[in-house]
Amino acid sequence: MAVHGQDSTKTKKKTRLGHLTRDVYKSFVHVEPPRQDSSFMQKSEASFKLYAGKAIRRIYIVNLSFSENVYDTSKSILSTLTRVADRLQANTKDWMIRDMLFVKKGQILDPYRLADNERFLRDQNFIKDARIVVRPTEYPDSVDLYVRLRDVFSWGAEVSASGVNNVKASIYDANFMGMAQRLQYSILYDKNRTPITGSEIRYRKTSVAGSFINLEAGYSTINQGGLATENETAYFLNLDRPLYTPNARFAGGLQISHNLATNVFGKPAALFYDYKYQLGDVWLGYNIGVNKQKRKGSDDRSRRFVSMRYFDQHFDQFPKLDTFDPRYTNKKYVLGQFTWYKIDFYRTNYIFGFGRTEDLPVGMQRKVTLGAVQVDSLKRVYAGFEFDHWLVDSHDNYWNYTLSLGTNFYKREWQDNSTLLNISWYSRLMDFTKFKIRQYANISYAGIYNQHVYESLHINNEYGLDEFSTDSIRARQRLSLGTETTLYTRWSILGFKIGFLAFARGTLMEPPVLGIWRGGLFPSLGGGVRTRNENLIFGTIEARFTWFPHTLYGVNNFTVTVRSNLRVKATGSFVQAPWFALVK
Repeated sequence: MAVHGQDSTKTKKKTRLGHLTRDVYKSFVHVEPPRQDSSFMQKSEASFKLYAGKAIRRIYIVNLSFSENVYDTSKSILSTLTRVADRLQANTKDWMIRDMLFVKKGQILDPYRLADNERFLRDQNFIKDARIVVRPTEYPDSVDLYVRLRDVFSWGAEVSASGVNNVKASIYDANFMGMAQRLQYSILYDKNRTPITGSEIRYRKTSVAGSFINLEAGYSTINQGGLATENETAYFLNLDRPLYTPNARFAGGLQISHNLATNVFGKPAALFYDYKYQLGDVWLGYNIGVNKQKRKGSDDRSRRFVSMRYFDQHFDQFPKLDTFDPRYTNKKYVLGQFTWYKIDFYRTNYIFGFGRTEDLPVGMQRKVTLGAVQVDSLKRVYAGFEFDHWLVDSHDNYWNYTLSLGTNFYKREWQDNSTLLNISWYSRLMDFTKFKIRQYANISYAGIYNQHVYESLHINNEYGLDEFSTDSIRARQRLSLGTETTLYTRWSILGFKIGFLAFARGTLMEPPVLGIWRGGLFPSLGGGVRTRNENLIFGTIEARFTWFPHTLYGVNNFTVTVRSNLRVKATGSFVQAPWFALVK
């Protein structure tokens, strides 16, 4: 009997231990069950076409709490945290959501306009997902709209460090007071600086007073986004109004900044670029074809857009240079652009995110740009052409190709002629029982001919080798080819979903530095892991390991890069400000 009692006690202990283990596993390392609707590819307006032509009677706002998130894969551990989050954060105010609606009570339901508004809401970084649900009423000619939104937890923090002597930290609220405004403060500690700390504060307001004009202002003593050569003290003001729907008439923007190089690292006078400059940039465009579509009573989404831009970079103080550098010169651009576009959207997921709804453009855009360009005392006439095409084929593969051409005319000579061709392909999502796989491939070519003022092509960007940590490898032609496989698992840790990636890429720079095989061709192989919690404001976090068989200028053959707040998605505007043809 005694022995039996000991076995019973051991069994109870094992049972308790087993329960504890299962609870910890389910709470912290959870494998979500497969979902029938976990992957999809559908036209954004498809679900609204049944109700086209009916009157919108009422619009209801349904703002979901954190606990109502159906995609939450860590309910057992987050149930308490969601209650805390609901108390800490104010969801987006109903009146603010109405300010972001361009479908109104009493209007006739337009499926495309409704899909555009749903996409516009999803495009806000403080909103996890948005759905507009149409409900029939007791009257056959009218419907009610239910705008269902789920905010992310908008409080966030970022920390980056290079050892204990160089640390930068930021805290922010991307939806301060639930009023679509972002407040961010950053501080930098660097033992080699004088003073050893610097800071930055930024404020952004989305759709000021329902005008769809976004405002951003800031002040920084750690600015490194200007000319990217010296630490800068800067203050700036930005206003922008995107073309958020093809039915909007105007788009434009304004940027004003004052930048001053500060010698916080005690460089000798001969090495320090002591400069001061001001930047003014304004553009305005008008959407042609809106009234014509209304008169026709149907919408084929074809539009034309005409715009003008004035850019002025003026130096109050030039740095002392031994040779000419186009970055440190006065620049004035007056550019006009004519755009033809026809763009729809598909709703899908698992392209850039981990399951949240994503909006992919489908259609085409053509742009012709003409203007007067002055760099220092050199005055030229610029002409450019760009063509973008996005499509989903019959097998649900997603394609995008871009062709950009640009040239400058001066004294009967075509100078700084640029070409870029880029083709990208995303496979359909391969959905298996325990994981999902999507394949990506890309090929691009860029060239600059009869080079005079333009900088040479760099290797360290998205059209070359992004992890190759030097800008010293430059050329007049660049050819890149790469592929990447992403595997999405059903694992999650505290709501952070886990994915893995493997990639291969090579870039050929012409003319080569030391011959094709020693310096012209740069292959790379590697892999990594990505994670993201779709309930939080943070973007995707990625750790990537890369092996470079050939390197130059002291670049390591093996690199490990960790990037946080990685955000890759399609633009939320149908058009952009006039600018030079893309070349990188």
